[in-house]
Amino acid sequence: MRRFHLFEFGDQKWFPKVLRDAETGYLAAAYRTVPLPRLWAEKISTLFRDGEPGEVLDLCSGSAGPLPLILKELDARGFQVRARLTDLFPNLESAGHSSISWVAEPVDATNVPPTLTGVRTVFAAFHHFGPDKAKAILRTAFDSGHAICVFEGGSRTLLGIATMLLVPLNVLALMPFVRPFRWRYLLFTYLIPVVPVVLLWDGIVSTLRIYSPKQMLQMTDDLRRPHYLWEIGLIPMRGSPGGFPYLIGRPIA
Repeated sequence: MRRFHLFEFGDQKWFPKVLRDAETGYLAAAYRTVPLPRLWAEKISTLFRDGEPGEVLDLCSGSAGPLPLILKELDARGFQVRARLTDLFPNLESAGHSSISWVAEPVDATNVPPTLTGVRTVFAAFHHFGPDKAKAILRTAFDSGHAICVFEGGSRTLLGIATMLLVPLNVLALMPFVRPFRWRYLLFTYLIPVVPVVLLWDGIVSTLRIYSPKQMLQMTDDLRRPHYLWEIGLIPMRGSPGGFPYLIGRPIA
């Protein structure tokens, strides 16, 4: 299926903060209902050494996304990892984990300050960027010698789009479990049902925007050197034919 870079509410600077936080909060709650965080943690763990502390620099963090679950999984595997969250619109109330902290200033994922170190991660957000900016995210990691992990939470298929039709029902079921809890989230979910509609639209558009492994590979064509390797493919998950695209770039000592 062809990729379409259409309009998403969550990308707009004018989008009200309460709706943006409700949207990203829902996504963080939804990760608790699927095995993707465990599968992503398995990939991320290959970038850390046993017995040594690790650091993650998360880009486009929203409301912390799957990171609390991923850190828990890494801890179970014996990796002690801390994470710093970054976003153009930091949601400083959403960390909720002793090993997670926010960078308070807005951070542009296409131009990460060199003072911010750690394995860079992008969870279900790479598709928000057009091809030039998406490649810029990879280039800044490559040029600075940082590892980067890009994971998508959907697939650009007819089935992937069809599953988005269930999003409004999922929003109604999960919004009371969004943390931190906010009454205003419930207001805009049940009394004034803006959030389910916004998430339905943004979910469908996000699916149409997802880059395929082939497109990710093309972005790395001129990002090559002997001591930096790219791994690109699909992560299989039961009940999801085709799997979810991912990319890992890693410096090799």
